[in-house]
Amino acid sequence: MLASKRIAALAFAAAAATACAPSGGGEEAPPPVDLVAEEQAVRDLSIQWMEAYRAQDAATIVNLFAPDGAIFFDGELREGREAIQANMESEWSESPDFTIAWSTSSVEMAGSGDLAVERGAWEYDPDGAGEAEGVNGQYVTTWKKIDGQWQVIMDVGGVLSPEEEAEEAAEE
Repeated sequence: MLASKRIAALAFAAAAATACAPSGGGEEAPPPVDLVAEEQAVRDLSIQWMEAYRAQDAATIVNLFAPDGAIFFDGELREGREAIQANMESEWSESPDFTIAWSTSSVEMAGSGDLAVERGAWEYDPDGAGEAEGVNGQYVTTWKKIDGQWQVIMDVGGVLSPEEEAEEAAEE
């Protein structure tokens, strides 16, 4: 629970900083946004990301990120598409038989329809059906609509300790 609270706090801070940026004055009100459709678009992109990760398709994944997007995972920050791609390729070469899955538990949309915060849980096993033990965790991903396309501006995740896993299971 502590890890999930820390992850949620980091994601909230990133989303709040982006949402509080000043906007130009004197502009006409934008047309109404279909928030349900925007939420589904984010969920669909998350599935596309997972499928690309399983296929070890770094090009597809990095293009889901804003140019200055970042991943913060268990104390390590990777900023920008090049750093994110290099990290993925390194992970894949170290663990070519990995398995991974994640599921979105919620997507919170800004009323403007241009900012979304996705929360979910993931499972990773470095050698698939091999002997290495898999791990579970949670994530929070902040998406921003840039030039009409949803892009990741921050992905934050962490591994749950055995105690946190037991606590999460008890809450379900």
